[in-house]
This record gives sequence, structure tokens and C-alpha cells, in this order.
Amino acid sequence: MVFGFASSSSAQAPDGWSFSLGGFDIIDSDKALEGGVEYRFQPFRRWKLNLRPMVGFSVTEDGSFWGYGGLRYDLELGRRWTLAPHFSISAYEQGDGKDLGGVVEFRSGLEVAYRFEGGSSLGLSFYHLSNARIYELNPGSESLVMVYSFGR
Repeated sequence: MVFGFASSSSAQAPDGWSFSLGGFDIIDSDKALEGGVEYRFQPFRRWKLNLRPMVGFSVTEDGSFWGYGGLRYDLELGRRWTLAPHFSISAYEQGDGKDLGGVVEFRSGLEVAYRFEGGSSLGLSFYHLSNARIYELNPGSESLVMVYSFGR
């Protein structure tokens, strides 16, 4: 199968960790190095979806940091490739970095990854972080990070 929604191997996917490194606010002038860690839980089995809960933490070289929790949908594109849209709610602290308008922020993005034989993967994730105009100030930011995951 070239394109599929969830193979039997992904439905049995264990919990896993991912680590990311890349650029924060890559489109605007407040660019900074960003690193993060994420824990991905097993997919929901009740509905036979590949919808996975996740929690994570990211930090920039400017001292901004945010913790988040949300969901991702691992769409398998053949045997080795995965496309995963994701959405989460974040708690943001500005530090000496970009003012995003407030503590509550929303993170939405897309990750494409290549899965190696042992189950680890290497991918690229692009996401937007903003407060959806719940505060007066809402500049938002975009990040592009390389992601290494293991445990699927």
C-alpha cells in the first residue's frame, strides 16, 4: 500500500521520545536557536485511529520556553514515510525572547519523517505558535526544526 491511514504496525506503536533542534521565528526578525523534547503516547486504539497524545517542552537561546500538550495524527505514506499534522495548547514564557502576547498559546504544524529499520525516525517539522487573538498582541512565530524520534 503506497498511501494508508494506519497500518497494523503503527496501531501497535509504543510510547516514544523525540528531540528537536532548529530555528524559532524563522520568518520574522527575532530568529533564535530552538531545542525541544517531546513524549508521544500510544495511539488511541478505541477508534482504530493513529491519533497520538503528546506532551513536550521547548526552549530558545533567548530564554523563551513553553510546555505543551496536544494531539498528532500519524498518517503513513508507504512503509517508510510519515506525515503528521499536530495541534497543542502551550504555556509560554517570554524570557529575553519574542513577546507573543501572553501565556496561553496554540501550536499547530506539520511534520514529515523518514522511519528507519529499527523504528527510529528523522524528520522535519514546521509549526506556528500564536495566541489566536485571545490577547491584544498576537505576532505569532514560525519554527522549522529537525526531529529525531525513537520508540516511534
